[in-house]
Amino acid sequence: MKVAILGSTGFLGTQILEVLSEYPDSFEICLLSGFKNYRKLREQIDAYHPDYAFLKEVKEEKINNTVFLSEEKLREVLFSSKIEGIFIASAGLDFLDIFAGLLGLPKTLWIASKELMIVAGEILKNKISVFANQNLIPLDSEHYALWSILKGMQDPGRVEKVYLTASGGPFYEWRGSFEDITPEMTLAHPNWKMGDKITVDSATLVNKGLEVIEACYLFELSYHQIDVFVQRESYLHAGVRLKDGMYHMVMFPPDMRKVIRASLYPFLKKKTMPSPDLFAQELGGVRTLSFDYPVSERFQGFYLALEAARKGGGYPAFFCGADQACVEAFLTRRLSFGEIAVVLEECLQARVPNPSNLQEAFEIYQRGYHLAKERIVVRGRSQC
Repeated sequence: MKVAILGSTGFLGTQILEVLSEYPDSFEICLLSGFKNYRKLREQIDAYHPDYAFLKEVKEEKINNTVFLSEEKLREVLFSSKIEGIFIASAGLDFLDIFAGLLGLPKTLWIASKELMIVAGEILKNKISVFANQNLIPLDSEHYALWSILKGMQDPGRVEKVYLTASGGPFYEWRGSFEDITPEMTLAHPNWKMGDKITVDSATLVNKGLEVIEACYLFELSYHQIDVFVQRESYLHAGVRLKDGMYHMVMFPPDMRKVIRASLYPFLKKKTMPSPDLFAQELGGVRTLSFDYPVSERFQGFYLALEAARKGGGYPAFFCGADQACVEAFLTRRLSFGEIAVVLEECLQARVPNPSNLQEAFEIYQRGYHLAKERIVVRGRSQC
């Protein structure tokens, strides 16, 4: 399969490349796209020799045998028969229009961008449902776990409840003041190695609220059908309860490379089975699994995301934009950890229209982003 990776220089993108390189007989890496990290993209080009590359700040040029594309040419190549599978691992909304256009094409899409799914979800809900689009594979650990349970289910109406798990992040047992939490402390996740944005969202549990919204679009669920519990060890990722009382749960160690490998399995030319003692090696050390519910008094961000899901319409996209601004401000020390939820709650008091097209959904996201930035500036002035 000839594949492209959008967001190859990010944390997840580098892991995708690492796993793909294990299967040279099955995958040919034809296109790599970064965000701003030209040096890392050059290193990847030297290592993987793609036909094409894209970086916004680089004009059309050729390096060895790799051609740097313009935005117009990037779209042309992605939509052509030259590319059969596309990994969208980039953060933000840079590829929103491309993602929307790709949904109607006979290409396999591995999607790991919550922002794209949430902003596009209200407009494209009929196209991003995994039941309507067999070519779409979610790459979040929780959503992939759900996908692996539900993809072959002949009657989705059998589903009574869906469960997503959260690690609780680094501060679930924190007894100090949230005002004392620094970006460095926040980025030291106890279980997962991830990019900065998703790591901060994991610490506030906003990430789990965003995943609830994403699951609604992916699996045609109402948010009432989704329950979230804290599973501190991050070994159990998702589950489903059927109306006949049966439970289906998915377990694996907290390593995104395992999710990526599993998602590639149907496309491998040589399918290998795991060793018989793999369970003992990877899960044998887990003697107990602990479960809890998110504490509402300490993790308001999670419940605010659920409020955005309840309101529906443009609120999920609006909330997603506001959260982006809050995370940026926290990482640059212009907002404290404890203030993230305060600003998000203030933003959710705004009146948000329902989008009628993708451009309006994007503008609503931007409106949430800019309103949060305004609130952050106001808070900063009031504390001077």
